[in-house]
Amino acid sequence: MKHTKHLIFMFLLIITLFTMQSCQFYQVHEKPQIVTTLFPLYDFTKNIVGDKFDVILILPPGEEPHSFEPKPRSIFEIRSAELFIYTGDFLEVWAKRITSVLDKDRVINSSLNINLIDEEHEHEENHHHHHEIDPHIWIDPQNAKIMIDNILQGIISIDPTNKTYYESNAENYKKELDKLDLTYQDLFNNVQFKTIIYAGHFVFGYLAKRYDIEYISPYNGFSSDSLPTPKNINDLINLIKTTNQHTIFYEETVNPKVAKVIVEETNVNMLPLNGGGNISKKDFEDNVSYLTLMYQNIDNLKKGLGYNE
Repeated sequence: MKHTKHLIFMFLLIITLFTMQSCQFYQVHEKPQIVTTLFPLYDFTKNIVGDKFDVILILPPGEEPHSFEPKPRSIFEIRSAELFIYTGDFLEVWAKRITSVLDKDRVINSSLNINLIDEEHEHEENHHHHHEIDPHIWIDPQNAKIMIDNILQGIISIDPTNKTYYESNAENYKKELDKLDLTYQDLFNNVQFKTIIYAGHFVFGYLAKRYDIEYISPYNGFSSDSLPTPKNINDLINLIKTTNQHTIFYEETVNPKVAKVIVEETNVNMLPLNGGGNISKKDFEDNVSYLTLMYQNIDNLKKGLGYNE
């Protein structure tokens, strides 16, 4: 009998210790949770829910979104959350493994109803072609409004009691996106140069399409592991020399070594642009927002493209 009681005690002790360790490993949240994958989704969702939910960003600040793979803690948080919000299967390719076992009403694909850019790219090594979806949908403010609507519907589905509150917040945020849209229109209607020469990965395609401007990058494809080709770099150098464009933009979160090579050949200025898929740890701690990043980009585009006041 004593032996049995001892075994029961040891079993309960092990369970208690495991529970304590789990609570330390998995952050305890006082409010119901919504898990988001990328920074724009995190920021959009926070603006809609206010203080009603804890919003979690599973992509660590400073990490590359394209190559991210969730760790066990992130998977636990996704499966425990009231709602899981992601960009789409074309970016978070790992999400299919998780969403397949989740209730479909708890999963929000924020790209629904957005006209996706499908580009054909050629691989130089064997000259074969393939199609690739541009995943950077949030760059276009009008796309961002559609994403807001998709997120809003998901939030209302899990908390219909506060529907009016969420709708009001979403409407106010979409008004800010309309202001951003008008600012972009003013920018591109009043610049000397109509081409964004970008030495980073191909991020701003939706922006270029929305405002009917040229956008050139030395990289082939949208993936973070794509590489710039010597021919593309040389083409950019020749373009700068023939158009007298005086600025090349670089990817703010990446070492601008490609931009520096072009600057050495052309002696032009360098200015950063942020694709907004993720932010640095410092920016995250400083509560930098999607809108802040976009207006910083606009300021640099004004300087680099020759904005006429």
